[in-house]
Amino acid sequence: MQYAADQTKQRLNRVHQLLKSPVFDLKSVDDNSWKVAFAELIMVSDELLNQSSELGHRIDFYEGVGVTGKIQDITSLVEWMRACLPKSVADLSDQLTTQRLNRYFNQGTGYFANGYFFTGEFDGELALYIDDQRIYLKRQLGRAIEEAEPFLTHLN
Repeated sequence: MQYAADQTKQRLNRVHQLLKSPVFDLKSVDDNSWKVAFAELIMVSDELLNQSSELGHRIDFYEGVGVTGKIQDITSLVEWMRACLPKSVADLSDQLTTQRLNRYFNQGTGYFANGYFFTGEFDGELALYIDDQRIYLKRQLGRAIEEAEPFLTHLN
């Protein structure tokens, strides 16, 4: 698939905006706006990581990724999460199944209201969940984009 440089740049700008969004701050009000931002972040990250893979640079670290079954690395975790979400950003507010999405700040363990057990391993980090699959905002999503970005901007 061919990608336009301006399209890649727009996606990178958007993913950086989302990664820095105040809805992901520890002190943010839990009004569920973070769920739409999280879903969009997964969608845009999936597009960028797939583009990087197609260009021969798969982001394949697995630190902190629950490598079981089809999830082998960070790219496959993002792909799995993307498959759980509506088809487009426009559908997010209407079709987002909010019971599947959860978040936890800092280190700790417990159960979400939907019955899924969670573990957060790091103080000062936001863990985002779809069902029982966890992804860290900075440690994993931020790192994946950071690793893909130079390659994406260099080839476009």
